[in-house]
Amino acid sequence: MNAADIKERRVAWALLLICPLSLVMLCIYIATLDDGSRLFELHPRIYLQVTCILWAAVMAILPILRLRRKLALPMWFLAILYADMYIFVTSLYNGMYMELHWWANFTHVVSSLVVASIVFMALCVMDARSPSHVTFGSRGGMVVMTILLACAFGVIWEVGEGFVEIITQYDYMSYGAVHTLLNLAADLIGAFIMGAIAWFMLGRHDTEYFASKVRIGAKNIDVG
Repeated sequence: MNAADIKERRVAWALLLICPLSLVMLCIYIATLDDGSRLFELHPRIYLQVTCILWAAVMAILPILRLRRKLALPMWFLAILYADMYIFVTSLYNGMYMELHWWANFTHVVSSLVVASIVFMALCVMDARSPSHVTFGSRGGMVVMTILLACAFGVIWEVGEGFVEIITQYDYMSYGAVHTLLNLAADLIGAFIMGAIAWFMLGRHDTEYFASKVRIGAKNIDVG
């Protein structure tokens, strides 16, 4: 093992042992609350508990994949991703969506930043692996494509929220047209922030460099 591999494995163990367990404990705490708790005024108990369990599973999957040498992701992306998951879950738990009218838009900015990060990494991998005559163009072209695709995923998410509520006949996530439009505006802000970061990073490294940080399979991870 090289120094980078040892560091990544230590981070993976820390994420695996701390993050999922913290959300499971939060789920147990929610189960002990009285039915009249103010926390349930906006979201039902089952929604909060399922949210904790699902995000705990996601938090566990990524470090397990790294420890089993199946998938390695950049540290900067993991930091943004885990911060976003904690912000979302703890916001529900603390009732911040009820207390702060702007909080939902803030969390959408952070979530959009995560989505745009995934898009950026995927585009870098595609650009690095494509034939020389297949390209996204200039540095600006990569940035514009990152922003547009990230915004598109934001629209898909909002449409998905609407379908869930049509099927369940319960207002879980979407609180009207104005709320949805504000969410989309927040998604745009997050995408632009990542676009600015991508512009800066591409000024220092080419797409091959960022593609090399996304490693799949033991053979690629061992030489990373």
